[in-house]
Amino acid sequence: MDLSYYKINKLLWRWSKKDGARIVREAKLSMDKAPPALPVPPAAKVSPTPKPPKPDPLVQMVDDLYRASDAFSRSKKWLDTPAPPKQPKPTKPEKTVPPFDIQEIPGAMRKEAMPIGARLMERWFAGRLNYSPTDDDERGKINQDGKPYPPDMYDTTTVKLDWVLKPERARSKYDYLINEAIRSDKARKALHDTLVPYKGRSDLFTTDICGDDPERLHKLFQFQRVGVDGTLAEKIKLQLIADVERSVVPDDLTAALGSFNIYAAIGSVRFSQDIASGVIVSSTTKAEITGIWVYVTDSYTFTDKQGDRSQYLGHWSSDGVIVIPLDGVAAISPYIPYVESPVTLGNPVIKGEVHYPIHNSDFRQWQIRHQRGGDFVVFTDRRFVPVVPPIKVYL
Repeated sequence: MDLSYYKINKLLWRWSKKDGARIVREAKLSMDKAPPALPVPPAAKVSPTPKPPKPDPLVQMVDDLYRASDAFSRSKKWLDTPAPPKQPKPTKPEKTVPPFDIQEIPGAMRKEAMPIGARLMERWFAGRLNYSPTDDDERGKINQDGKPYPPDMYDTTTVKLDWVLKPERARSKYDYLINEAIRSDKARKALHDTLVPYKGRSDLFTTDICGDDPERLHKLFQFQRVGVDGTLAEKIKLQLIADVERSVVPDDLTAALGSFNIYAAIGSVRFSQDIASGVIVSSTTKAEITGIWVYVTDSYTFTDKQGDRSQYLGHWSSDGVIVIPLDGVAAISPYIPYVESPVTLGNPVIKGEVHYPIHNSDFRQWQIRHQRGGDFVVFTDRRFVPVVPPIKVYL
């Protein structure tokens, strides 16, 4: 039975609907490739081995004569040995489907113009075992050992804010955040509750408290956020349910961050009190927020919501990704099965022609099998944005 599928048209950067995908029963996703080696700490310096003393000239001459005689003896024996009988020509092995390992997906992502997404996935594969057993643990950044994520499970260099804001869908949300959302009633309430402990100051610069620690700034002073996009699985699901050929395909931003938030945290505040003729008129403190920090943070994980089917991430091969419409419907219906089998678009014995269904659960299976794979937290760099006019909050 031939199946319809969607493939990325790189010229138009749209999904292109095609027919002719055929199920391949004998193929199975490989998880056999060993994970990347963990970083090894630099070894201690070892003193060089002293050079051996030069041999005695007479002893050296005797050794040379012995080696020459031995070589002549072996050469004569080889000349006197009859030639072995000719072996029959080996039969050609039967052609089989080339294996596709789950660790080949980052390479395929690069072919689909998703280099940042590929780098983050490679980091996940290379990490030591780290994951959150529950949604609450993930929000609290608590791992399987009941401990906070270790420092090497924070990535602050791969994803840049300027890169995130290149697509219009992200830039428009950023503009909404700094121009409107930070002045909402909800944001003012959060600002009030956050600043009450600091109202005895004349001013506040949050970097004096948090230094260059993005996690501490986020925990203590974040007060507003706006959401951007949906996950790769959500975009594929919506695309397949709608069955719209010219829908925009997921891009590198989707592959890297999926559904994420742009955050605003307090940057600088000026405090003052109502004073008339040198006398304090009111005990109320006025806080004027004069600057904010804007950044993105997101968890890189393959967690599924409890009770839900594992999210379908497309059919992947070493050449890229396709999506099967039936999987999109199955993702929202407990009664329709997934297309769980690999499919081929041509000759299945050619590398890259067979595409394998990938779900979040596949990465979790790999994680359990190899006891590797580190869920981690992404932080972009931070941008200081002056707030003009300042936001006034009374404490």
